Amino acid sequence: MQGLLSYVRSEMPIWIVQVPVILIVITIHEYFHAWTAWKLGDTTPVETGRLSLNPLRHLDPLGTVALLLFHVGWARPVMIDFAAFKHPRRDTVLVSLAGPASNFVTAIVAYLLLLLVKSSAGTVTQFTYVYIVLKSLVEFSVALGVFNLLPIPPLDGSKAFFALFFKRPERFLYDRAVDLYGTVVLLALLWFNIIGGVMSKVLGFILNTLLRL
Repeated sequence: MQGLLSYVRSEMPIWIVQVPVILIVITIHEYFHAWTAWKLGDTTPVETGRLSLNPLRHLDPLGTVALLLFHVGWARPVMIDFAAFKHPRRDTVLVSLAGPASNFVTAIVAYLLLLLVKSSAGTVTQFTYVYIVLKSLVEFSVALGVFNLLPIPPLDGSKAFFALFFKRPERFLYDRAVDLYGTVVLLALLWFNIIGGVMSKVLGFILNTLLRL
């Protein structure tokens, strides 16, 4: 069975697996940012068309390229109105963490489906593509969730960090200059494998624990 999966994986163009997985993971991530903000009283995600399951509304060109190249990346940030929340700091943190949290939930659901498929050798043989997609969905979801918790703009972790520790976080939350400088720093850290070295150990531990169960 493992030999069959390895053969199919080697023969299958990688984009056939990665493209649908990336679209699913990014869409769920951004949708729950928008949904959480909307539920907490901010109508900006609705007004800007981000309360949507259409992947094209959420893709960020650089973030998508980084996701394809480094298996970690980001989407176009969902704009929020800091002043629209009843509890601005708390609600901003909740909105920021909603994306990574949705990725971890997606990984758990995909993992349970993976176990269901794997429980029958015949099923895995018949649905090898589904098996590989589910496995990739677990990996990408965990990677995107963990990566986005880093406190570097424009990642979600930076939004939560600003809201928790800055006196006037609204000045930094969606400042284009802050996001631009942060993106440059982020790409440099990825290019020189500084983040990758740490991430690989964290993700390796999580994924190996899950996929070996």
